[in-house]
Amino acid sequence: MKSHSYKKTFLFVLFAALVMWGLGQWITLPSSARQTEPREINPDTLKKTKLDEAKRQFRLSARQKKDPDSPLPSLLTLYDDNQFQAVSDQIVGLSDDQKNAPLHLLHGNALAFLGKHEEAAGAYQEAYRRAETLQEQAAALANFGLLYSTKRVWKEGIVWTERALAIDRQTGDRQAEGADLALLGTLYYQAGDTAKGSEAHMEALKIAEAISDRRLMARQLASIGNLHYLDRSYETALDYQQKALKLYRELGNPIGEAVSLTSLSFIYKDRKDFAKALSFQSDALAIHQAGDDLSSQSNAHINFALIYQDQGELEKAIGSAEKALKIREEMNDLPGMANVEGTIGTIHQSFGNLPQAIQHLEKSKELFQRGGASQQIHIVDQRIQILRDQMQN
Repeated sequence: MKSHSYKKTFLFVLFAALVMWGLGQWITLPSSARQTEPREINPDTLKKTKLDEAKRQFRLSARQKKDPDSPLPSLLTLYDDNQFQAVSDQIVGLSDDQKNAPLHLLHGNALAFLGKHEEAAGAYQEAYRRAETLQEQAAALANFGLLYSTKRVWKEGIVWTERALAIDRQTGDRQAEGADLALLGTLYYQAGDTAKGSEAHMEALKIAEAISDRRLMARQLASIGNLHYLDRSYETALDYQQKALKLYRELGNPIGEAVSLTSLSFIYKDRKDFAKALSFQSDALAIHQAGDDLSSQSNAHINFALIYQDQGELEKAIGSAEKALKIREEMNDLPGMANVEGTIGTIHQSFGNLPQAIQHLEKSKELFQRGGASQQIHIVDQRIQILRDQMQN
């Protein structure tokens, strides 16, 4: 059973891969089946690239204190070196008078990368309260929006990002305006407004082209390609993703490259060109494996399973999904394990194996219960009941 909701999740996963850091078993294909030659990718370099890409999304203040005693320059050096805990500890140790808007913005970003979202929100509130310029206000608001987006709280994210956009347009900051629109494009779509999402991404792309921001341009090409894919406009989606892939490679961004390779894999899967779908997904997995990114490796195996499902290859589909499950188990990722079990159930359902589908959905429900995910439990319960009703009829 295929669903639009899975494609919606697919779009968010691709977005999140470019925004947040941290966010296997290699499937070997003949070299002739792969779209690109294997290449060495240093895991440390790849991890640094992830962090650098994510850090570009979170704003800092452009204002530097001329006071030679200001702690900001040394703290920015620590931040550039990804020493987020050290940044946080030193800012906490400062007196209240020393903590201006630039420091609170920096502290919020460090806390966000440490996974302390509530504390990060508090730092951004202080940054907004103490802002001396409109640009600092916009930075705090934009970071709020990005923080909500990583928590999947779409409507709140929209509210804060629209406020940042209004200020950035007022001050004429085109780069910030483009970044706001890029985020809004994803937020609008996730909130259910596809038209506004597409419009925002297109406007962001125009700005990126006008100011020659190639990183923003690549992200928007990929995002617009994903939206065309969801509308089943495969030729247009293919054109955008190929342009995005080319740019990501020119920029030396393997994370973006892997995202576009996965998108191309989905396009070819839906066009029933399974050889190319497997090939592009294989290339994406190679990048995730090189970077020791277990979560992305697990996602890649699920993508292989979906390709095999569409091919009618039940055994291969289940085999790939089980590889994904093994990785999630090694990570002790209960929500991830639950989602994979649900996918295995869906695969069995698509082949008419309803008892096996129910069995895996029950496992999914149990894992969600252990993780306290009440909303997902309700959804899985409904699916189980539907399948039981089908078996009785």
